[in-house]
Amino acid sequence: MTDQTVLTRASLGALSRPVLAFVRDDDTGWGDESLWALLDLFEEAGMPIDLAAIPAAMHDDLARRLCERIDAGADVGVHQHGFSHTNHEAAGRQCEFGLSRSVASQRADLEQGWHRLRCVLGDRTDRFFTPPWNRCAPWTPGLLTELGYRALSREHRATPTEALQCLDVCLDWSRVWREGGPLALDAAFAQAVVESERAQRPLGLMLHHAAMSDAEFEALRGWLRVLQEDPLLRWRPMRELLTPCSHPPPSGIFQESFS
Repeated sequence: MTDQTVLTRASLGALSRPVLAFVRDDDTGWGDESLWALLDLFEEAGMPIDLAAIPAAMHDDLARRLCERIDAGADVGVHQHGFSHTNHEAAGRQCEFGLSRSVASQRADLEQGWHRLRCVLGDRTDRFFTPPWNRCAPWTPGLLTELGYRALSREHRATPTEALQCLDVCLDWSRVWREGGPLALDAAFAQAVVESERAQRPLGLMLHHAAMSDAEFEALRGWLRVLQEDPLLRWRPMRELLTPCSHPPPSGIFQESFS
């Protein structure tokens, strides 16, 4: 590797105890060819990856190929990413499940989205929810719990909720790449490792395959080689990071799937 990974190697070498980590790639349903390239890259590295899938964009051919890959043994998780990834806010920051929408309208999208994923992916779908743009209304976590979701994944600076377990990301690959390139990513990862170890929380890396350039893919390939080498940085599927209390009995829209 080049010296672009000096900080990454140093931060991993400074670990005094294991740090759990996961990768969440957003926007499955967009940029299919980039998605396959990313999944090939992770399979080559022997690392798990979780896909946040847009239900309204999950066409049948994409679902079929995902099912084939998962059934062949790929360590790929899939969960719900909003409904159509549509902004409903007239002003302010973009949000699909935000303040402009009632509980009833959010519920309808959640139910329709879950049933779409269930229809095309079967029981390969995890009961997690990632809101587009990593934000949602204050009442959304409670609604998710009521409907039977097990986890919510946002950005780690989001307002905490006790409604259900949060598996939040702390490093946005694409944003840091745009702002500073490989060296900035190395520094941001070093900081994320330190903060995750200090807070004793999983380190979450967020990717957006549809927005990644060839240069980003090549940089990520090299980066993953470094990340998988350290025995104290332990990459896991999101489903393995759930605590026992986050496994409630099937309920809400999930009841029919487990009855």
